[in-house]
Amino acid sequence: MTLSNTPRTAMRHARPGPAPRRSGGFVNGLLVALLACTATALNGAVGIVDGQAETAERVYVANQASASVSVIDAASGTVIETIDLTRLGFDPNCRPHHTAVDPDGSHWYVSLIGGGNVLRFNADNELVSRAPFETPGLLSVDPTSDRLYVGRSMMAVNPPQRIGEIDRNDMTVQELDVFFPRPHALTIDPSTNRIFTASLVENRVAVVESGTEALELVDIDGPPHTLVQFALSPDGRHLVATTQLTGRLLVFDATTPQLRLVSEVEVGTQPWHPVFSPSGDRVYFGAKDDDAVVVVETDGWSVVTRITAPGIVEPHGSAVTADGRYLFVSNRNLKGAYTPTRQVEDNADVGTVVKIDTRTLEVVQTIEVGTYPAGISLGAVSTSSPTGSPQGPALP
Repeated sequence: MTLSNTPRTAMRHARPGPAPRRSGGFVNGLLVALLACTATALNGAVGIVDGQAETAERVYVANQASASVSVIDAASGTVIETIDLTRLGFDPNCRPHHTAVDPDGSHWYVSLIGGGNVLRFNADNELVSRAPFETPGLLSVDPTSDRLYVGRSMMAVNPPQRIGEIDRNDMTVQELDVFFPRPHALTIDPSTNRIFTASLVENRVAVVESGTEALELVDIDGPPHTLVQFALSPDGRHLVATTQLTGRLLVFDATTPQLRLVSEVEVGTQPWHPVFSPSGDRVYFGAKDDDAVVVVETDGWSVVTRITAPGIVEPHGSAVTADGRYLFVSNRNLKGAYTPTRQVEDNADVGTVVKIDTRTLEVVQTIEVGTYPAGISLGAVSTSSPTGSPQGPALP
């Protein structure tokens, strides 16, 4: 079924004010240059590994139950900053859920389920803008345009049957109809300008063409699956989806309009957010109720191993470094099975992010973060000055 020219409902958000004017002559310029060099050295924007230049990366972790975002240096595994959203004027129950990063690392984004906003931060972790959106969930940045896409949260019982398209420059929002309830899973194919989203209550996927808004609805056979999240292979040939109710990894031929199902892999209980290795030879994701990270080989679509460790407790989000060497997985720890290294009243107050060496498939670091770490993303450290004026305390 193909529906074209579907209606859009536009919501406009005021643009942030202009950046403050800077002044200074030769001395100030020299000081700025020196400070920039120092900052670059401190941030490790470029390092040397095995004789090759390596761009530094950061991991952004949404701590859903503590209204905060942890920013982790990917190389060292150090939490370099924790952004307390309540200090920016947001409610303690704003529930940050997922993050996304611009391709150049100049800005990053976080969705607030309870706060009803998608926030935009610069590379210095300063809030610069926001986009109002009802119960936002998963985020996906289009690296070939200025667009950011947003779905609806799994916690939303009856949200609008639309996804959001956000202009990252001014954070204005247009809503795209998908004609099914509770659109949640979300990813994009930048090479074909297609957006993929799926219903939580129907075995149905919507394929939306960016720009024209042409819509293709694809039905998936079988019992109720509850598709959690998608990942697209680096070559664009395969779209995979994790299923909450049936414990499978569904593999679709993304080159066909009807997304032909080519494989179903039994992977465990409640598989969550998948991610491909940069080479496309593996898919990684957590099996949330099994306290395990699953590794699937794409040559034959089979499970090659299940990684367990003390810090892998109710795994949720996943992200991999650009070189494919390290995998980061967030872990909710809501049952308190992991005992933190610091003294706390309740173990469940501390979640974890595990860093896994993809060569050995072993956990090399367990990083303690906030309460209920959910969606995560990973991006390069920006080497350019951030744009946009910080808003300071920002009342929702």
